[in-house]
Amino acid sequence: MSMKARLTKWKSNNPIKLFRKENGLSQQDLAAMIGVSTYTLQRWEGGTVSPTNGNLDILNEIIEGIEGKLQDWKSERPSYND
Repeated sequence: MSMKARLTKWKSNNPIKLFRKENGLSQQDLAAMIGVSTYTLQRWEGGTVSPTNGNLDILNEIIEGIEGKLQDWKSERPSYND
């Protein structure tokens, strides 16, 4: 499997994205609930950046155990050495 395909598969398992889809929320909906821009949420879902501690606190109120789920997800990021 190509690196691009592995990254695409990894990104699709982002716990924020999974929660959002399972609950029928758009990126705009969830971003508004958290108080961030849609662009920020997109970057979290893509793994480009991580939520700040303050935003993690808000996410924990919405998504139980999100901090651990994000850590687990990040640890599974594919690399060229895999």
